[in-house]
Amino acid sequence: MEEILYEKKWYIVGIKPRKEKAVFAQLERIGVEYFYPVAKIKKGKLLKEESLFPGYMFAKFSIGENYNNVRFTRGIKNIVRFGNSIPFLDDDFIEVLKSKVSGVIELGKPAVSQGETIRIKEGPFRGLIGEILSVKGSDERVVLLLKSASLSSKVELPVSFVEKIG
Repeated sequence: MEEILYEKKWYIVGIKPRKEKAVFAQLERIGVEYFYPVAKIKKGKLLKEESLFPGYMFAKFSIGENYNNVRFTRGIKNIVRFGNSIPFLDDDFIEVLKSKVSGVIELGKPAVSQGETIRIKEGPFRGLIGEILSVKGSDERVVLLLKSASLSSKVELPVSFVEKIG
């Protein structure tokens, strides 16, 4: 049992907003390997980096040796746990994740535009049909007009929740 406590494993660590760089520097200082997955996302001509798991990172350390050093690092909220159990991730999972975030994700224009008839494919309005009134927020959201026999209502949804029909 004791050898498990001193084996280095990847753990999920919650971090405070905008404290990433300070956490990285402190983890390096105490010799803890970390991975903070970000994706380079291209929207038109704009290229920006976004965290794949906002508020979380992965750290590889030994629970027996470095738990308190990691847990009480300035900028860290917590080490994710389920009751008394602290889950860990396989090295293979982290390696696959590292390989997936090495490129650029290019977001094109949405496949829908103003005036088109769509069907909602996700969420509580799934299956309803509506008309797109406008595309908002860098093409990530749409404003729809939903019509039924007794009323019509405006709804704003992520563009990924809708599909063009006809």
